[in-house]
Amino acid sequence: MHKPRYVAAGICLVLATVLVVPTPAAAAPATGSTAVSSGLVPVYDADRGVAGMASGNAAADIITGYWTPARRATAIPARLVAPAVSDQAAPPAASTEKERLIAEPTKVDGASVAVAFSHAEGRVFYRNPVTGTNHSCSAGTVNSGKRRLVMTAGHCVHGGSGGQWMQNWVFYPGYQNGAGPAGAFPAYQLWAQSAWMNNSNLGYDYAVAITQTNAAGQRVVDRVGGNGLTVNPGRPFVTAIAYPSNFQNNEQQAFCQGTLSARSIFNRDQKLNCDMRFGASGGPWLRDYSDTSTLGIIVSNQSYSLNSDGSGPEYGPYYDNDTAALYNAAEAASP
Repeated sequence: MHKPRYVAAGICLVLATVLVVPTPAAAAPATGSTAVSSGLVPVYDADRGVAGMASGNAAADIITGYWTPARRATAIPARLVAPAVSDQAAPPAASTEKERLIAEPTKVDGASVAVAFSHAEGRVFYRNPVTGTNHSCSAGTVNSGKRRLVMTAGHCVHGGSGGQWMQNWVFYPGYQNGAGPAGAFPAYQLWAQSAWMNNSNLGYDYAVAITQTNAAGQRVVDRVGGNGLTVNPGRPFVTAIAYPSNFQNNEQQAFCQGTLSARSIFNRDQKLNCDMRFGASGGPWLRDYSDTSTLGIIVSNQSYSLNSDGSGPEYGPYYDNDTAALYNAAEAASP
């Protein structure tokens, strides 16, 4: 079992904006789920004790005001433990499905590091409206024409069956020991799959957040770069980057590497033989990760463990045409 390893923080760079998203071939129709948006941003105004939906600057002010250093320090790492025998097994990928690159990684000028730390990966904070508790997940940026998208786990934006949209959602890229040098990027909209929201189907436990700009008015991909995205990826060698609870109390970025396999002959979920526990949910699994650009191509995200303590192996959804449809819907809705 591979344990998470420390990745030292590098200097935060202002990145060039040479971003190219290839025009994808026409996607096959979505087969198992549909993309669903939160519409406005779910927020909780702690000063007034009022929950509701907000947009634009109003939402950003509530969110950034809510996440004080004390609240970030006490946020509970997200937990998702699946039953060992699942009746939610996703069908095997059709033999005719071929890998399709949805987004290229951004180009980065001047980045040169010797280890895997990436400012494109970071920590997510949110409030669960059902329990009133604060939580944290992991996430990574993904390149697009509008430069605002972040990918994470479905359970990091919505509670699944019987749950609600998470409130006060915010992304801190390059988070390390309390903050990230790029600042906070509050949610503009949250997007998830109906199969996750309605049925807690683990095969659809992924999500896309459209983010607002940071305090300096910068879009997240402009500021820290963006990973690529591919669907129908097969079982490649990946670098997983996240903020697991079994490493420095979620306060430092960690990584683990390995080759993906299927969960079983009956379930096509991606299996990674790493031990990255609670709080790593949503952390991207990156093919072709580069220590020079500190970017890669997202093929899945950490979703769940089969063990009550969250220990590995870890599992993630198999990205397919439904994933591409969710990405495209979020991009179309981005300002």
